[in-house]
Amino acid sequence: MKKIILHVICLIFCNALLQAQHQYQEISSDFLEENRQIKIQLPRSYESNTQKEYPVILVLDADYLFEPIAGMVDYLSYWEEIPEAIVIGIMQNKQRRDDFEIGDEDHLPIASGEAFFDFLELELMTFVENNYRTTPLRIIAGHGESANFANFFLFRKDPLFQAYINFSPFYSPKMKSRIVSGLERAERRTWYYHGYSENEPPAKLREMKDLAIEAELIENPNLNFFKDDHKNATHITSVSQGIANALESIFSVFKPITPLEYDQNLYHAESAVTYLEDKYFDISTFFNLEIDIRINDIMFASRAIEQKKNWDEYKDLAKLAKKHQPRTLLYSYFLARYHQEMGNPKKALRHYQDAYGYEPVGQLTKDLMLIRAEEIKEVFGY
Repeated sequence: MKKIILHVICLIFCNALLQAQHQYQEISSDFLEENRQIKIQLPRSYESNTQKEYPVILVLDADYLFEPIAGMVDYLSYWEEIPEAIVIGIMQNKQRRDDFEIGDEDHLPIASGEAFFDFLELELMTFVENNYRTTPLRIIAGHGESANFANFFLFRKDPLFQAYINFSPFYSPKMKSRIVSGLERAERRTWYYHGYSENEPPAKLREMKDLAIEAELIENPNLNFFKDDHKNATHITSVSQGIANALESIFSVFKPITPLEYDQNLYHAESAVTYLEDKYFDISTFFNLEIDIRINDIMFASRAIEQKKNWDEYKDLAKLAKKHQPRTLLYSYFLARYHQEMGNPKKALRHYQDAYGYEPVGQLTKDLMLIRAEEIKEVFGY
């Protein structure tokens, strides 16, 4: 199994190297009093779509963590499971111990650790925002000690990062309680991924499980907490198993509606149309992306309307279809279904006939629209 996982990661990484754009930079740091090398992966569309902006994923421990995360970002964004993103990796090498230096009394970054924290916040992220097209969404990822260190950003009044990816964090003293407190008082939308292996050192595993228990009890509407407990993994292999889960959990609102989302959320929504509008408002707000409502998502809303017999909603769904998918026959089809169920056969007939001049959608073909029209003619004698 381990060989299979490593093979998959290798294939993903090779694909990313071929398709995405990689850059290497040296950042001169006054805080670190040295130059620090960073890796940058730009999205495939970065050069061709010069108006588009992208979320930023900052990867600590980039010496080994950058390629797996950057490769998975490229892979998932290719299939539109997540939006494209800029991935920034911090090379730490022999400076790793110094970068994460924490005081023995208050257990906060001191000396070289404080300098590294300031470098990330005041120099590196400023460099990224000044030189690349970025959205307000920033994500930070770490593993073990670097995951622990990343959480210090959570405690600021206005945190630099909105999403945190923690792979098997090795907590410093007081960190667990500080994280819980930070998540409880988060005043803006916060995503928090917490993944670990069942084969961590016993004391570390207990802390990781305790945090998961406490965080899952937090009642904060701004918090999206995700736990990932890997039963058959190690401290190392749990990272490879968790990367896709972490990215998908943070970007879940961006994904096309799945059968699971339909069963758990959309079907139970008071209004299927409002659910769609809210979903795409969130995409616009969190990712600074203005995209048309996908045909897939429109059809799931139609399914909910049919199953719940909320025929009146077809009017509003037709408006969305006309705005976001104007070349398809969906606008005419939804109005036809609305009038057919509301007892207006003449209007239904007209809209079925109007649909003939537009692009089909799946099983909703032009021939089917004509068949529906003929059925109405036969029943009502038109």
